Amino acid sequence: MSRKWTKSRTRGCKLHLTKTKARFGRVRQIRADLERQLEACKRETANVRERLIEATKQQTATSEMLRIISDSPLQSVLDAVAEHAARLCDSNNAEIYRLENNLLRLVASYGELPVHIQAREGFPANRDRVIGRAVCDRRSVHVHDLAAEDSEYPSGSSDAKRQGHRTTLGTPLLRERTPIGVILFRRWEVRPFSDNQIALLETFAEQAVIAIENVRLFEAEKQRTLALGHANRNLRESEAKYRSAIDGIAGLVAIMAPNGELETVNRQIIEYFGRSQEELTTWETSDAVHPKDLPRILELFKRSIAAGAPFHYELRLRRFDGEYRWFENRGVPIRDESGLIVRWFILLVDIEDRTRALEQMQQMQSDFAHMNRVSMMGELAASLSHEITQPIAAAHINACAALNFLGKQPPDLSEARQALGCIVRDSDRARDIVGRIREQIKKTPPRKERFDLNAAINEVIVLARSATIRNGVSVQTRLAEGLLPVHGDRVQLQQVFLNLILNAVEAMGSVEAGARELSISTEQDHTGVVVAVRDSGLGIDPHHLERVFEAFYTTKSNGTGMGLSICRSIIEAHGGRLWAEANEPRGAVFQFTVPGVGKEHRLHAQGREAC
Repeated sequence: MSRKWTKSRTRGCKLHLTKTKARFGRVRQIRADLERQLEACKRETANVRERLIEATKQQTATSEMLRIISDSPLQSVLDAVAEHAARLCDSNNAEIYRLENNLLRLVASYGELPVHIQAREGFPANRDRVIGRAVCDRRSVHVHDLAAEDSEYPSGSSDAKRQGHRTTLGTPLLRERTPIGVILFRRWEVRPFSDNQIALLETFAEQAVIAIENVRLFEAEKQRTLALGHANRNLRESEAKYRSAIDGIAGLVAIMAPNGELETVNRQIIEYFGRSQEELTTWETSDAVHPKDLPRILELFKRSIAAGAPFHYELRLRRFDGEYRWFENRGVPIRDESGLIVRWFILLVDIEDRTRALEQMQQMQSDFAHMNRVSMMGELAASLSHEITQPIAAAHINACAALNFLGKQPPDLSEARQALGCIVRDSDRARDIVGRIREQIKKTPPRKERFDLNAAINEVIVLARSATIRNGVSVQTRLAEGLLPVHGDRVQLQQVFLNLILNAVEAMGSVEAGARELSISTEQDHTGVVVAVRDSGLGIDPHHLERVFEAFYTTKSNGTGMGLSICRSIIEAHGGRLWAEANEPRGAVFQFTVPGVGKEHRLHAQGREAC
């Protein structure tokens, strides 16, 4: 039993030993597996650490690039891009080219390789070089050995053989898929760039584009800012010159917007009104314009602004001390190249003194005209006395006849009635002659009215009849029928006509041979009425046709030289004109025009608005 137990125990030990050995084998296998896994983990950790270091370096480089991009001028940015890219990707050289007018010009470089002599002048952006191919294809171009690519890159391969570089990478600079340049990387030996390096270089290319674009925008903004500053300075200088210019104008100047709103005024306006520019913007409702002128001025102003037409009228403006003075107001629109009104230029000129002087001159002219009429009546005194005594004598005869007819038995009432009728007509005729003489002699202010010019001319012919008969002058009239009425001062126009008749009669008085004929005509034309007085006298020297209207010029021994000058003033005051011409075959013709009622009424209605 002891032997059996011993054998059994021995077998048990052997079995246990076998199992233990098996367990040790498994442990060693597990340990080997764990050691292998540990080595793999170490290698992976090393790779991760390496990638992390590389990523950190890239991130640091990228952060540095972003800092440079944000704070540096373009050249510094480009130089930094070239340097960082060359160092991070272990490149012997990095160059940045800008695309301008289909030429690639070198703008930044870093590294050991010499710069190509033509690089700064520019390479053609074609497919003969790596940089041109990258621009043309809009992608990175990676050549492992450029010196061996004679057929593919003839110009680039020639450069590589001459300068000694081999592996080359060109990465385009793209702005919205449009090439603006390229970055070129080169190595002395044949050592291709890894995919990570190419990706990194493409990232640097994107950053370079951002830098270039930012700087371009910054430079553009800087130039705009400089231009704006320059424009503002010019504007301030222009405004100062403009202000000096309008302040130097002898008058009140205002600049208005296209709609008529007041924009600016010159110093003279402020001083005249004694008000600020803001206060003057409400001139339509203030007392700046005389109340009697304001409605008319507002209507004319609004009409001109709406039509965009220049305006010219006269009005009274209130001075700072309360006195109203007459001003001439002219406004013209200022247009741009397209014809649109950009503003209005308003000029107000004080004409108060001129108006008063004009009124005095008109009074003097009226006085001279009165003196001229009195003078003419003096010349006609003898003839006019005959004209008056003739109807008086006829009335006396008819009165005697009427007494005789009434003294008959029975009284001849029919004949007496006829004789009394003749007395009435003769007395009316004498009264009319005396009335016309009184009108010509008495001093009255000018009075405009509508009247028949033909009838007024016939009245003057009657006044001058004795003078024409005494000088043997035959009078012929051709007065147009249906003549439109004229608007003017009847007495003044009759004075002009009488002056012309008496001058013509006197001019023919010295003619010994030939008929003495006076022709008087009227006719209607598009401007009004034309009156002509033709004589058959000696005529006027052609060189003196205008001089005869000059004041104090006369060819008469006892003349004053004022008659025709006064006549021209009267006609011009009526809106017409008076002139002289040679008459054919001899003599002279004096003609004057008087505007028709329509035109004269418009002028009268406009009053001080007339230009």
